[in-house]
Amino acid sequence: MKDKIDIDPHEYRIKIEKQDLDLISSYNPKNVLEVFCGNGKNSIFFAKFGMKITAMESNTNLLDEAIEKDTNKDVKWLQHLIYYDPFPFENETFDFIFSYQYLNHNYKDEIVNVLKEIFRVLNKGGIFSLKISDIEQFNLIHLRDKIYKEGDAEHKQIRYREIASQTFAKLEIDEVWIPHYAFYESELLECMKEIGFKLINIRKIRWNLVGNFTK
Repeated sequence: MKDKIDIDPHEYRIKIEKQDLDLISSYNPKNVLEVFCGNGKNSIFFAKFGMKITAMESNTNLLDEAIEKDTNKDVKWLQHLIYYDPFPFENETFDFIFSYQYLNHNYKDEIVNVLKEIFRVLNKGGIFSLKISDIEQFNLIHLRDKIYKEGDAEHKQIRYREIASQTFAKLEIDEVWIPHYAFYESELLECMKEIGFKLINIRKIRWNLVGNFTK
């Protein structure tokens, strides 16, 4: 990495906290994979620090938007059915992998399969950074009366419905009827341990669990 990462994450709107950026920076990653890159902001951001970035996304519309944003052509963009097909990489290819928020857009079994693939392609001693929905905050705070109340002026109140255990779907706006699975913290930690990950740290931020793991 060319420089230490130093930016106000909320100002840049990349949804990554500064303490996580500092931790990632300390690993000095070179070869990086983003799983579910969305519109590409995170991958484009990390590419500015000299990392070799591969960004993977299932949604072709989001991927097209990301490619359009990448005016410097710094990122390798890859369309892939992430939940259902093995990753197209050899074992232990990347020393930093991250997935923020989008990984929860399915049922638990499919999410766990992706986590297993992430573990497979992560280098020993590498870092995996994860942000995923927390059931205790998602359900008890944000779904009272089946209304999503995130607290930011930029977010409208959105109606959700529980469609399976710990699994919710929006009834309006965007992502309608797409399942959103939310973990208990202890459940996520047990799942990661069974796969083989070692915990670095974990905490709650807004309606998410933010965890950093190594192999």
